[in-house]
This record gives sequence, C-alpha cells and structure tokens, in this order.
Amino acid sequence: MCDQFHQLNDKWTISEKYKAQNSKDDYKKTIVDICSIKTVEEFAFIMKQTIYSKLTDIFSEPQKQKQFKNFQNNAIETQIDAIQFFKNGINPCWEDPENEKGGDIQFEIPITSIDIYNELYTNIIYEIIGQNKEELRHVNGVRILDKINADNGIRIELWLDIDPIDKNEQVQNNIKKIDDWILQLAEQYNIKQLKLKTQSHKKK
Repeated sequence: MCDQFHQLNDKWTISEKYKAQNSKDDYKKTIVDICSIKTVEEFAFIMKQTIYSKLTDIFSEPQKQKQFKNFQNNAIETQIDAIQFFKNGINPCWEDPENEKGGDIQFEIPITSIDIYNELYTNIIYEIIGQNKEELRHVNGVRILDKINADNGIRIELWLDIDPIDKNEQVQNNIKKIDDWILQLAEQYNIKQLKLKTQSHKKK
C-alpha cells in the first residue's frame, strides 16, 4: 500500500503556538505538535480537509480573538498565536542546532489585504513543502503569526539553514533568490511596498 503514496522530499511537523497564560510561561511549553506529514497525499488532506486549509478560520478577526480547545488539554481554551510547519526533528526555536546556525526572513501582510490571506498562505506552504525551487530547500520551517489585533496584520517568517547576513557569495545568491520569490508573490497579490526583514540566529 505504501508504494501507492508519493513521498515528500522531507517529513514535516505541524505545530501550534498558543497564547501564553501568563508572562512566566515557558515559551517551549506554549508550542504543541499536532501531526507529521511525509507524503503528498497526507499534505493534500491537511491543506484541504482540516482547519489548516484556511488561515482566516484560525486567526483573529479585527477586535475579535478566536478561542480553541488546547490540543493537549481540552479543558483549556486558548488563542492560537501561530501555526508552524517545520522539517521533522527541527524545533521552531532559535536554540535548535539546525536553526541557530542560520537565520530568518520575515514580512508582514496588513489587514487591508485580508481577502488574500488564505490564497497567499497556501501558495507559500505548497511551494516550500513541495520544494520546487532549489533555494527553498534551505527553508527549515515556516511560521505564520497572528498579529491582527496587535500589529494590524499577520507576520510570515521563513527560518533558514543559512544565515541571511553571511557575506558568502553562494549564500547571498540563495538569499536573493528567496527574496525575489517573496517579492514576486507580493506583486502577484498586489501587495504594495512589501518590506523584508532579515536576522541572524547566531549568538553574538
């Protein structure tokens, strides 16, 4: 039966980051792994038949925060701060060995573009997990953060196994290709003057 399925290049884990109940909550304890996917068929099911098919079903509406049952404890209702797709075995934190040597590229999409959130989100996830572009194989994971009631939009972060501020020519070529891909998507969705922010995860 397994031979009938199409393997992805990498196995991926989907996790949710919940809103901390108080300022003393351990960051890592607010993250819960939901499931792992390793085939095209599993990926398609997740993106078409589950809550992850629409970003707007998960994130807040202006002046309204959506509440969900905590995946680990149904007695607790919480807000989903972020959904995260990371290559299996890589934790969505800077301290992970695969992340601490790299960095990330991030950008924000304003609430004025909420009508394209779902399509843009699925486009990005399909491209990265499908790894149709060689440079996207440097992406360890994607975080999509709910900033609708805080910063008036969403933030998308691409975590990389290469450091965006590394001066190595090959590294910079790959970073430029990823930047160009993001900017082309922004143009496709008529998002004006998208600003990309890069940062290193290396300890100073």
